[in-house]
Amino acid sequence: MTIRVKGLFVSGCAVLGMALAAPAWAGSAAASAAPSAPACVAGKPTAASYTWDFKAEAARTLNDIRADARQISEDADTLRWLTLNPGADWGLQEEQLGQMKRPINDIVSDVCRLETIRRVVSPPEQHEIDLAIAEGTLLSIHAQDAYNWGNQHPEDLLLGPYRSDVANLYNEASALQRSVGSAQGAS
Repeated sequence: MTIRVKGLFVSGCAVLGMALAAPAWAGSAAASAAPSAPACVAGKPTAASYTWDFKAEAARTLNDIRADARQISEDADTLRWLTLNPGADWGLQEEQLGQMKRPINDIVSDVCRLETIRRVVSPPEQHEIDLAIAEGTLLSIHAQDAYNWGNQHPEDLLLGPYRSDVANLYNEASALQRSVGSAQGAS
């Protein structure tokens, strides 16, 4: 099965918003650990829009995404270790997931901005933005799934679904970090 990046691009922020706005987060006592979904809406052009250096903005934004992905990858690696420890309860793992809230929200916001300026950057940058949208979407979905499973089954954290979501969270964060950095090195 292959994922079509163009399809993810078209619905990138909508999918991110749906993944991050699931009702299970809002109704829980730990809703503050849940990422929030921004609206991906382009503003009206201003006079500065016509002279703005979108290429430099895209590069800065992609660097920010890479740094956030690195942080999420480190936090998810710790969480993976916790999934192997029978003594690590849901409260501890929920706290670890909560540490990922800010960088996940930052990636969601950055992806929205990149989606808005994508059409005015070069094809290599567009490709890198497409990768960031796809990986960022998957990252947010796995974070949401891990949180939902843990919140609904706090006694079953050693079971496959939760461990799989945590492993996927780590893998997507690592992939995002690699994919964003690879095109920057080439451009």
